[in-house]
Amino acid sequence: MTRSENESFKPSSLDEASSAELLERAYGLETPKQALELYRDWATTYDTHLEQGLHYRAPSRIAEILAEVLEDRSSLILDVGCGTGLVAEYLAHLGFKLCDGLDFSPEMLEVAKKKGIYQSLVEADLEKPLQIAQGSYDAAICCGTFTHGHVGPQALGEICRVLKPGTPFACTIHNHLWKTAGFSLEIERLESSGIATLESVREESYFDGAPADGKYCVLRRH
Repeated sequence: MTRSENESFKPSSLDEASSAELLERAYGLETPKQALELYRDWATTYDTHLEQGLHYRAPSRIAEILAEVLEDRSSLILDVGCGTGLVAEYLAHLGFKLCDGLDFSPEMLEVAKKKGIYQSLVEADLEKPLQIAQGSYDAAICCGTFTHGHVGPQALGEICRVLKPGTPFACTIHNHLWKTAGFSLEIERLESSGIATLESVREESYFDGAPADGKYCVLRRH
């Protein structure tokens, strides 16, 4: 194979075993250091592995769900745990052009930056307070971040803090963590404190053909 042929070569079918192996590694994370190492290694092949290898449907579905409750296409949206920008790409297809991205992996943010779909990108840890002013955004969206070994439920309140009153926050939360990790309790706290209301919950799969392993939620900031 010549050099030019090698540069443009793409396999006809993705190695699904390697895709599944990376997903298993993601679900087995136990520390922030492990997460940073995973996404450092995964950044350049993340989109291909998830969309072609594993038929990842969650980014398109959560974008559609947000679009159902957010009519103004000029809204400024915070894409939380944006990774390489899969969600923002779907939002752009739906007419939303103003997105900021936030993630803790510099390698993933570098991939997202090259797509040219974000107004700005912020490297930040969702386990800590965000350096973002209260009421900065018209909406927020988060896909695949509230899952095994990633970010805990305390981040929900911090995300709500940066939203304007009355605005939506669409997110996915893995079913296994809904109660065991305290997400349901945190949402109850947000509701009882008058911070946000859980407007809707749908149980759907993250991957085509898989069981309904995720809760697709819309919270509404008070």
